[in-house]
Amino acid sequence: MRAIFISDLHLSERDTVTQAQFDAFMLHAAPGADRLYVLGDLLHVWLGDAMLAGDAYALKVVAQFKALANHGTQIFMARGNRDFMIGREFARAAGATLLDEQTAIDLGGRRTLLMHGDELCTDDVRYQRARRVLRTDLFRVIGNALPRSARLAIARKLRRESDQHKSKTAMAIMDVNADAVTRAMARHNASLLIHGHTHRPEHHTLTQGRERWVMSDWQQDYGYLEYHDGTFTVKPWPAAPQSSL
Repeated sequence: MRAIFISDLHLSERDTVTQAQFDAFMLHAAPGADRLYVLGDLLHVWLGDAMLAGDAYALKVVAQFKALANHGTQIFMARGNRDFMIGREFARAAGATLLDEQTAIDLGGRRTLLMHGDELCTDDVRYQRARRVLRTDLFRVIGNALPRSARLAIARKLRRESDQHKSKTAMAIMDVNADAVTRAMARHNASLLIHGHTHRPEHHTLTQGRERWVMSDWQQDYGYLEYHDGTFTVKPWPAAPQSSL
């Protein structure tokens, strides 16, 4: 069984370099995979599925996934901190299954926990407080009812506040908390955790035979993680100039 994991692509019309890498990935790397897991932040920003019909760029992206699904690859999508408004309509258009915030799967007989990963950054108290509000069903319902102009204004405000917060917060605080990792894995009885969000790609060997894979963001090296018949391989796809964002 061949499964591919990607995260933190932050796709945007403005970032033509990353879009070109994504196009190449979908044409040459993803085909033939049994499963493709997108672990959040596929898009730089997503303002709700009601926007889909009028967004030519998003329609192009979901069509690429749909074409892959039509050729036999099962596609699974998780929401990230930038595209937490992705809903079932978006997933359906992409031929994908929308994952829960934390999803445990069987990977070669090994219980594996998948998530975006931002909920593990518990030392960043301010971020976690905002996250609890933004991820509620109530916020999603209200957000989807707002006109496009209001959604764009909210998105700009959130990004501005996020950039200001990151500039004033120590990097260690924005990384995962080790105890949060332990609790999450224990809750799901998982010996393997795969996530993104932190932009710190690494393979961590934990205690009691547990492991943690952290995905790369595509503004660094466009890497993806491939699982093939019991073996994990990190594959950059391919070398490319720095993103325009």
